[in-house]
Amino acid sequence: MTASYIVRYHGSAAEPDRFVDYYRNSHAPILQRFPGIGSLVLHHGADFTDPFQVTPGGNLLIAQMTFDDIPSLNAALASPARAEARDDFGGFPAFDGEVTHQAFVSEKLF
Repeated sequence: MTASYIVRYHGSAAEPDRFVDYYRNSHAPILQRFPGIGSLVLHHGADFTDPFQVTPGGNLLIAQMTFDDIPSLNAALASPARAEARDDFGGFPAFDGEVTHQAFVSEKLF
């Protein structure tokens, strides 16, 4: 099973396009230096139609990083690149909301 590290930006930004652009062009190159990282996928919030009543997630952006396993993820989180990524958060455009981090293991069913 692969491991994913998910960072959710739950909330809003005064300039959402600028926020995502900063993430893509400034923050992602730092994440690319995480040892053992396999991929980085950005999930952008989108309008959708569902015939059933559902509660929208309210996330501006979700970043998904993948690793071979949890030990590889833990090594990346202890790396100098991780410390640099944390420091870089201070340069992000204004964001009003909560940022959460969570690790997952993946189980592909089909």
